[in-house]
Amino acid sequence: MVSGQVRIKFYKIGDLKFISHLDLCRTLRGAFGRAGVPIKYSEGFNPHPKMVFTQPLSIGVESISEYVDIPFTEERDPEALKAAINAELPSLLRVVEIYPRGKELHEVVTADYRFTFADCAKEELETALSGNLEIEKKSKKGMITVDLKEKLRSYTVFETEKGAVLCIRMDAGQTSFVNPEHLVKAIEANLKRELAEYTIMKETCYLADGTVFR
Repeated sequence: MVSGQVRIKFYKIGDLKFISHLDLCRTLRGAFGRAGVPIKYSEGFNPHPKMVFTQPLSIGVESISEYVDIPFTEERDPEALKAAINAELPSLLRVVEIYPRGKELHEVVTADYRFTFADCAKEELETALSGNLEIEKKSKKGMITVDLKEKLRSYTVFETEKGAVLCIRMDAGQTSFVNPEHLVKAIEANLKRELAEYTIMKETCYLADGTVFR
């Protein structure tokens, strides 16, 4: 049984990678309501369910390691509740586990991603990654230059029948975060061409000491 501060791990894959974080929140909120999840609501004139998510995914990025924290008002059986929620969700969005909250969501500092490039060879990708990985991005002070290499922890590149695969650990915390699409742009700049066919999957989140976040 679970009660109090509860964490829900879920995945979002396939075509659902194109829905926005706002639409994701609405979808989960609706499913939680129909499944009878005992969510605690805020007080005031316009009460809303208390739900805290991990860093929002970029549009087009899949993930098998997403989390939302919810304060429960009543005790529930996690397996029965998981089944009830999943019955209300599309097949590409699924609750994986429900358990008592442990570490805070803001303690996530890195994450593993898997990039698959159908139109890029292993040697090309390795050469691109060895080059300059600076990008221009907007900030409150205007456009700034960011060196992504300072935010990349480790990676491996290998060839598959689907194309070149990059498995990489990158900064994913609140104070230092790499948008995986920015890494693709940096790779494209080094290749001097666009990569039209690729997928991005977020796989695992980690704490500062390297242990897996859950």
